[in-house]
Amino acid sequence: MSRTTTSCLSLLALLSTTPYYSSTLAFSARSPLPAAAAAANNLVTVNQSTAKMTSSTSRRQYFDIPKQETGIHHLQQKYGPKSDGTGIKIAIMDTGCDLSAAGLSGTCSDGVTPKYIDFVDCTGDGDVDMSSATVVKFDYEKNGTTVEGLSGRNITVGEWAKNVSEFKLGAVRLYELLPRSVARRVKRERKEVFMVKHMALLSKTQLQLDDLNNNNTNGGGEESDDKDVVDKKKKELKLLLEQLTSIKESYDEDSGPLMDILMFQDNDDGGVWKTVIDIGTTGDLTKSIPMAPFRHARQVGELGFGSHVTFCVQVYDEGKTLSIVTDAGSHGTHVAGIAASYFPPKEGEDEGKKKKESSDDLNGVAPGAQILALKIGDGRLGSSETGTGLIRGLITAKKYGCDLVNLSYGEPSWQPDSGRVSEVFAKAFNDWGMTVFTSAGNDGPALSSLGSPGSLTSVVTVGAYVSPEMAVEQYSTLPPSSDSPLQGSSYYFSSRGPTPDGFLPDVCGPGGAVAPVPRASLQGKAQYHGTSMSSPNVCGVAACVLSAVRQSGVKDCGPNELKRALKNTAVINGVADPFSQGS
Repeated sequence: MSRTTTSCLSLLALLSTTPYYSSTLAFSARSPLPAAAAAANNLVTVNQSTAKMTSSTSRRQYFDIPKQETGIHHLQQKYGPKSDGTGIKIAIMDTGCDLSAAGLSGTCSDGVTPKYIDFVDCTGDGDVDMSSATVVKFDYEKNGTTVEGLSGRNITVGEWAKNVSEFKLGAVRLYELLPRSVARRVKRERKEVFMVKHMALLSKTQLQLDDLNNNNTNGGGEESDDKDVVDKKKKELKLLLEQLTSIKESYDEDSGPLMDILMFQDNDDGGVWKTVIDIGTTGDLTKSIPMAPFRHARQVGELGFGSHVTFCVQVYDEGKTLSIVTDAGSHGTHVAGIAASYFPPKEGEDEGKKKKESSDDLNGVAPGAQILALKIGDGRLGSSETGTGLIRGLITAKKYGCDLVNLSYGEPSWQPDSGRVSEVFAKAFNDWGMTVFTSAGNDGPALSSLGSPGSLTSVVTVGAYVSPEMAVEQYSTLPPSSDSPLQGSSYYFSSRGPTPDGFLPDVCGPGGAVAPVPRASLQGKAQYHGTSMSSPNVCGVAACVLSAVRQSGVKDCGPNELKRALKNTAVINGVADPFSQGS
């Protein structure tokens, strides 16, 4: 039967009268939305089997991140504003997140709780080995303010180094930290700047040679009686011209700026390891602020040379490993934005109608939830994941006490529920109390195209659905007439079941959204579609459900109960396609 996650409200409606104590509890089907409630929300009642739309003049409000398809606003209307994921921790296992992206750089919807719990690189992509680093004894008063870095530059430190007794020296190239798309852009921009200067020098050299050939003058334009001097000058200019031309023709790309690293242990701050990076490669660190691990001081830096890539640092093994954490692409930020971005009301606006109009259409599904950003996409592998990265990510999510995990990653499946990674996923779901949501994959419409980890039994596998509203607003589909209404359906690319052992996707959700992307992409938000977008939408729904459940006094809603509740209360929506929409 075709399933979507539009029925989460009925779960909470049932929980308001029925104690939620065991996994044997039966869940009711979703009740039709009362007309009065629809009017109060400025919405129109939608037929669940055909999803008819009204004309554009009376069409219900559309949100950048689809929410009406899942009924989240009705849940929050009944259970209050704190049923927006408040108190729920979501681990986003992806390419990493931009810590300064719009809607993700501030707080949760309560205005107090930080949106990000932490940002951890589970791949080792940004690791700098400091175990054998050069250690330099330092005395600010006696030795002055200069230290020679590994790059050979003299580095001038500021007053922040007054109590530092020794530095560990390291270095890293800028391009090793940048996402591939950003690295390509920075390389292109640097090449353009280089070529402008280079062509000017080449033109100047050619003009000097032309002056000598045409006017029999030296490089300064004055008459010369010594022919040998003129011939020598011509020879030098020709050689220089050949070399400059060769450089221009053979230019491939530069190796990138080499940034010095100074790391020290701050005994005035509890012995925390801190790092200063010469981002501008100028050697001037007088105004720099030492960075501690993100969770300690929530410090965020930005890499230079026009990259606009934000980073934080982590230190492991008692200072032997420095991790410079950046995102490996825009995917993770977009996914995090769908699940839990929060845009506070504009200055001067009240908490009522103006707040809803200014922010609610931009907010993620669960703006009250916190995010643990876990980078499992290795930039050295083109942001592909590894088994080691996945296992590290799940273990880190357990360490931080996450309730939900979203993994919008996948690959072809061979043997479901086998191997070390599968064992850890099962342990996370069954023993650690974390409900894992994962995308079904984008390899449809063929049957049995469901990928891994979507083919595992210990996750909630989410397919991609497009509603009539999404078709009109996101893809410019012509508004339907009353005679031929649009119907919702699965995206053609959404992977289908069954798996070799007979499983289908569990549910499906809105598979497209306009959500925040990293500032390094030079835009504030973007429209992406795929099962990567449907999974965080459903994960956000689950966060809202959990927050409402806990407010109702139910504390033991575990992964198995939550998964069964979502599946049992889902409803047929649009064109029936059980192989893609759910079992």
